[in-house]
Amino acid sequence: MNGWLSDTFQSLGLDIALEKLRFNPQIPQQQDEESTKSKYGTVIRTAVKGYSEEASKPSSRAYTTRKESRGEITIGLDGVHGDYNHYRTIALSSTPDRAVSILTTDILKMLKDAGWKSVNEGDLGENVYVDGIDYTFFEIGKRYTFQTKGSAEKDEGTVVEITERIEPCGNLCKLPYINDENIPPKERFEGCKKFLLWLDEKEGLRGWYGKIIGEGGAVKLGDQVSALVVAA
Repeated sequence: MNGWLSDTFQSLGLDIALEKLRFNPQIPQQQDEESTKSKYGTVIRTAVKGYSEEASKPSSRAYTTRKESRGEITIGLDGVHGDYNHYRTIALSSTPDRAVSILTTDILKMLKDAGWKSVNEGDLGENVYVDGIDYTFFEIGKRYTFQTKGSAEKDEGTVVEITERIEPCGNLCKLPYINDENIPPKERFEGCKKFLLWLDEKEGLRGWYGKIIGEGGAVKLGDQVSALVVAA
């Protein structure tokens, strides 16, 4: 188990040794053949979560990882305009390596199949939600372009380089279908543990962080996402 995940469990009262965990994530070993052959995806949702003095601190009862839908977002070196991430801002001094977060639609489909029927778009905190490709499409160190479908080849659109996988965090356990007060505390802890372990099983299940290459720009609904071929 990753050290950060052990720390998360302990902070939530889950002081459990790895050998005692009895959860099998049951994540599909192979993606759909059509999906793996896809050379591009389509943006179907863009989202932000603005700063709130009351609700932006994880210690707040009003805190949520969920981001609200927008028809278009603008991404710069300093991140998505109008979006606030407490950890990135405070602990990481607004690092450009986490300018934007990206998630693919297959993740929510797999989560629903695994039993989390209430999970919705935006719950995992993604800025950009992409359909038509699976989570293995993105790779750390590679660059991708977000551009209007059918735009001229010389127009690279908004270019993002994937910098790291997004780690599952204990704040996800504040989602209402996990932190349901009608569920006994022990069962809530168990549900949180299973959710985080599922998302930690493989790189990309929680999504990907990326940094902007160049000046940045807009990403909007219907934009095409494709790998950028960098000249040798």
